[in-house]
Amino acid sequence: MRLTLRVKFLLLITAAVVSMSGVVLFVVGSLTGQELDRTIRSGVRTTGSVLVQLMHERTLALTSQCQTFTRQPIVKAYVGASDPVIANGAPVHVDPATIADSLREYLDEMHVAAVLLTDRDGRSLGQTDALRQAKRDFSREPGISAALQGVPWSGVQSRAGRLMLTVSVPIQIHGEVWGTFTAFSAMDSNVAATLKSALDSDVAFTFNKRVVASSCALPLTLSAPQRAPLAITVGRRRYFALYSPLPGTRADDGIGFVTLEPYDRTMAPYQRFQLALLGASVLALILAPIAGWSVARGVTRPLEGIVEAARTLQQGSWPEPFAATRSDEIGMLQSVFDDMTSTLRANQQQLLALIDTDPLTELDNHRRFQDRLSEEAGRASASGEPLSILLVDLDHFQQYNVRCGHTAGDQALQRTASILKNCLPEYAVIARYGGEEFAVLLPYHDLAQSDVLAERVRSAIESHGRTEDFRGITASIGCAEFGTHSAQAQGLVMAAELAVARAKQLGRNRVCRFDSVPGANETADPYHLHRFLKDGSLATIQALAAAVDAKDPYTQGHSRRVAEYAARLAEWTGRPQVEVELIHTTGTLHDVGKIGVPDSILQKPGRLDNEERAVMETHPVLGEVIVRKAPQLSLTLPGVRHHHERWDGNGYPDRLAGASIPEIARILAIADTYDAMTSDRPYRKGMPSDVAVAEIERCAGIQFDPDLAPAFVAMMRASGALRKAA
Repeated sequence: MRLTLRVKFLLLITAAVVSMSGVVLFVVGSLTGQELDRTIRSGVRTTGSVLVQLMHERTLALTSQCQTFTRQPIVKAYVGASDPVIANGAPVHVDPATIADSLREYLDEMHVAAVLLTDRDGRSLGQTDALRQAKRDFSREPGISAALQGVPWSGVQSRAGRLMLTVSVPIQIHGEVWGTFTAFSAMDSNVAATLKSALDSDVAFTFNKRVVASSCALPLTLSAPQRAPLAITVGRRRYFALYSPLPGTRADDGIGFVTLEPYDRTMAPYQRFQLALLGASVLALILAPIAGWSVARGVTRPLEGIVEAARTLQQGSWPEPFAATRSDEIGMLQSVFDDMTSTLRANQQQLLALIDTDPLTELDNHRRFQDRLSEEAGRASASGEPLSILLVDLDHFQQYNVRCGHTAGDQALQRTASILKNCLPEYAVIARYGGEEFAVLLPYHDLAQSDVLAERVRSAIESHGRTEDFRGITASIGCAEFGTHSAQAQGLVMAAELAVARAKQLGRNRVCRFDSVPGANETADPYHLHRFLKDGSLATIQALAAAVDAKDPYTQGHSRRVAEYAARLAEWTGRPQVEVELIHTTGTLHDVGKIGVPDSILQKPGRLDNEERAVMETHPVLGEVIVRKAPQLSLTLPGVRHHHERWDGNGYPDRLAGASIPEIARILAIADTYDAMTSDRPYRKGMPSDVAVAEIERCAGIQFDPDLAPAFVAMMRASGALRKAA
């Protein structure tokens, strides 16, 4: 039987339409599956990010609480006294049960599940009921082992079938570790519920595939894949489940979390799309024999557009919306695809908002502020329009938290955010920059205009501070202008931070512009400080120190010599090599704050008057502000800030005394003073080295550490390099 051309043509068109429909269904179905997988994985990454933030904040709080607890006299008595503890004038033998009762009083205060106190050998002195075990030797526990070495430790552990966020800190007496204190915070259903509230997805914590805590009712054992999402049924509900190791743990620890995305909610956009695509394909098959080539062309072209849009979506970009010119099934398919794309885009923006927004104040967070800073700096640089920055730092906020509680502290931060929104223009970029620090970018505002706005903000905060629920909150504010004070974004931030430091030195509750910081007109762009410190290598540190020494021609090489004297003293007294290297780095950086001291003071040929000396004595605090910008140099901060403290408490900037002065600062104080005494000055000749050594020996226990000063004297005399007076 011979088929007519019409029949062949119709069969050809039908076969073509059938083939095209099948291809489109397969491609879009595949892309939909990939997008579904990507969406669920994105949810897991977001859950992990929020969980990391929660764990980090909880770890910081626990560490602070534990360190506060370890400074209490009764704790030091428990771990440091070999004799009975003296209470009410009479000796009392303290047994583990008594210590456990004493420790239990801190459980509610610290919001933890259990605490543990050990001696210097890692043996338990007291532990709460939740951790009672037959063994008493905890020295092999990673947290206890680290704390016994003098290093605070934090991590997640499994304890008695529960996951615990664990913080261990050393208990030090006279600079030596005499014991440890450990707090255990449960990774329980409350944490899971917090994650669900933030992400609108259920979360379960597991240990070796066993559920230990969750935001919904789950079976005790839950197997979820790690490579790809899997649809599972729990009770009468279906979920897409995906397992991921808990941040900060190893895969073989078996500690992780499972993200559970509701099946119906996740599949809803795709099911509508699939049904619409199927309907369009069926309609095309029905119309193909009748409509011929024109219908085929009308079907294939829109489908090609949908495939292209799907490919654009697969590559991570958003396709342009389809023009709503058709009212047939193809138009419906385009509309459904647009709806699906809009839904996916809205979900992504919602997740990005969680990443870019500070949850407490609902302002931009630090990461988002850095992005906006780069954008605004680039715009201002290209257009020549002014751009200013304000840094708002709440005064004595830690004491406020201690006095009024963290809930009141959170309310104060929220109130401050509200004040900033009310006092500043709508186009101002406002962010929570740090714990109690806010940053504001003011496009189109020069320094004078931003100074006026800063004073308005300061006055508003001070006025609210007179109310009962704000209780004395004030703020120190630093101002700087892009282009005038720095041609780089990060240099602008450092300029504002130096201005804030100056405002605090002048008594707080005031506004300070960067050009009012001593030495601001003489120093280079603050961005160069940021670049030096971001590098953090020995060569750049030495170059920065040389730049400081170059400001005073009478102290050339001072930073290098102080670093060498301090490192030699550390070696002489038996410090480990890593500590010797840290002391050498700190000695090189100890006077970096002199970059902010005017040359007229540094190079004055005579003695400084009281006002000039007050400016000179700001350099340790300015040095701390500068070095704090380099996280890799954080261990040098105690030495930079406190190297001018005295053993008798008459030093500066904080008038610390005795053992409360960090040991690294006590070492630097001796090296710094020795080099100062033996260096020539315009108004005097340098002392002979034997006279300077004798002076240090005489001031042991007055100006210097009574143990380190004799050690320095012995070291210098043993070296045989002392120059005697003529």
